[in-house]
Amino acid sequence: MAYSDLLSELLGIDKLRVMRTEIDSAEQITLFVESVEEVAVCPDCKQLSLLVHGLSDKQLIHDLSYGERRCYLSYQARRFRCNCCDKTFTEGVAWKRTGVSYTLRYEKHVYQRACKEPVNRIAQDERLSEETVQAIFEHWAKKRLRHEDTRKSK
Repeated sequence: MAYSDLLSELLGIDKLRVMRTEIDSAEQITLFVESVEEVAVCPDCKQLSLLVHGLSDKQLIHDLSYGERRCYLSYQARRFRCNCCDKTFTEGVAWKRTGVSYTLRYEKHVYQRACKEPVNRIAQDERLSEETVQAIFEHWAKKRLRHEDTRKSK
């Protein structure tokens, strides 16, 4: 198994390949990742596109810690051009919500802690603002309520 394949397997995020790593300090590691999805769906006309048009700016995305090190993913989303409507768009990914700088699994980790611990302690431990911790908690609490309401109505 190639080194990048091993790292990708250890990371455990579908459709994401680790290209290289950088140990920034005793407290932080950065994984440089790229999407391996071959196509993207146009958000306007819902057709599949294979035409990669370019890359977005680099994003530094907070992920779960590895050992004692905070982990960040350095990621550039691909831009596609739609074959049908000729519009360009940024690929969507299943492992991160649009508009936030952390993975879904990191958000779930923060939410689970917020269910049991004070927001200020989590903010300090995770090096986040209290507002960020609160926003993550509220997002996941609302999502959980919607899910429970859907299950009750069936």
